[in-house]
Amino acid sequence: MPDGLGPLHAADSAPDVRHALARAAGRTAPGPAPVQAILDGARARRARRTIVSAAAGTLVAAVTAAVVLPLLTDRPPDDGPPLAASSPSVSPAPDALEAGVRSRVIRSGSVDGKEWSVTLQFHPTVPEDFPTAERTSSPGDSRPENPSLLCQRVFIGGVQVDHQAGPWAGCSVVDGRDDFVQGAGLHSLSDKGVSGTRIFVGNPASGTATARLTLDDGTVRTAEVVALPGTSYRAFALPIAEGETIASVDTFDGQGNRLTHETYWD
Repeated sequence: MPDGLGPLHAADSAPDVRHALARAAGRTAPGPAPVQAILDGARARRARRTIVSAAAGTLVAAVTAAVVLPLLTDRPPDDGPPLAASSPSVSPAPDALEAGVRSRVIRSGSVDGKEWSVTLQFHPTVPEDFPTAERTSSPGDSRPENPSLLCQRVFIGGVQVDHQAGPWAGCSVVDGRDDFVQGAGLHSLSDKGVSGTRIFVGNPASGTATARLTLDDGTVRTAEVVALPGTSYRAFALPIAEGETIASVDTFDGQGNRLTHETYWD
């Protein structure tokens, strides 16, 4: 039995093998793998990521610039228009000093435990509130061609000498910036400069450089002549303590030559 069944089985299975081979032969062979397409897709994805990253970087840079730029310019953020390179001049406040007024401290110091100072101040025009009766340089004089005001303010212990005369004490009308003003005087808060703490103030001639004050006890004090810029006015100041007596006052030029010698200030 077995010998008969074996050939029969082989014969029956042969057609199936042939059909299977035929079907396999008729199939279409698979194409090559899409390597290039895969690479192209990867490149496209990388490009999109680069564009997004660049856009994000640009946004960050723009925000940073918006924060930094206000710090580098004169314009405060949201506080108004930028400042112009040359803005128009602004008129000073009504109570500001008149244009052209010049002021300078001639000298300051301490004597008898009191602070003192002398200041020259020049007004190119006579202020409106200056007393009308004093608008000439001296009684009977005609009005100067270019009336100006020269003030010499002396302070002792924080109090202005002759302050009882009002805000323009120590001021007089002069003729412009280069009037002829010379003289000297002793200033104190009482007795018209004859006692107590005093300040000797001189207005010397042009060319005077220094002044020397000699006391009866031989003490010598010197001072430089100080000019008020833009004018011909000048002065020097020397302190005298209570009880001191002046023996002489001398002035000298820049080479040390004596110009004046006065002995009547005792």
